[in-house]
Amino acid sequence: MQNLEINFLNDRPDLLEREVRRQVSPTQTIDQTPVLIGVGAALALNAIIGGAWFVFDRQNADLQKELDTLVATLGTKTSAVQALDEINKQTKEANQEADALATVFNQIKPWSALTLELGQLMQVAGVRIVDIKQTEPPVTAPVAAAPAATPAATPAAGEAAAPVSAPPPTETAKLEISGVANTFTQINDFVLLLNRSPFFNGEKTKLISAKLEENTTQLVSKPASTDAGNIKPRLQSVVKYTIETNLSRATASELLPELQNKGALGLVDRIKTLQEKGVIKQ
Repeated sequence: MQNLEINFLNDRPDLLEREVRRQVSPTQTIDQTPVLIGVGAALALNAIIGGAWFVFDRQNADLQKELDTLVATLGTKTSAVQALDEINKQTKEANQEADALATVFNQIKPWSALTLELGQLMQVAGVRIVDIKQTEPPVTAPVAAAPAATPAATPAAGEAAAPVSAPPPTETAKLEISGVANTFTQINDFVLLLNRSPFFNGEKTKLISAKLEENTTQLVSKPASTDAGNIKPRLQSVVKYTIETNLSRATASELLPELQNKGALGLVDRIKTLQEKGVIKQ
């Protein structure tokens, strides 16, 4: 028997036409515009990044040079500031030494002036001075340094600092004056005169003791051939006294007229020179 193979698909015209069209259709073209745009954008971005890096690198180099210049300038300024600080330190030390020297001179009360003052008071009161003892005040602890001055109170560069007037000491030398007088009234007058004297502290002046005693003055009699009686006269009793006082707290600059009247010209000239220099205020 014979096999019959019948392909009914070939009998369908629509299928045949579709197959033929697929076989004979030309190749379709692909649109590459998005790819080109992407490549261009990538290249542009790389160019921008490269340019920015170049600009930043140049700026960084310029900034580094400027930093080096500023560091060198800062080193020079620091050396100048240190030198200025050293000058200010030396100036401060010199001013402190000048103030200390001025304080020493300003607190001096020469004994030449004191003895002349006591001699004049003694003659006015009618008493005699036998002995004078001086006791120096105890040394006080140094005062703590004052706080640093604020910038507003600091003098400008090149401006001289204002002269500092050192305060007078709280205690002065103590004097114990011993002597004799004919009456108690003379001793009272002597105490009053000491109270009024600018060289002594009236608040510290006081009478310690006053006692009537026999006059111990030795008398020399004439030989018996010339003085038949050889009788020594009886001397009047005397009053022995002790007065305690302190030197005045007034400075030498405040006592210039009195010192000049008492002949202390050397100290007066020194004080006037220090006043002219501005170390001691007038």
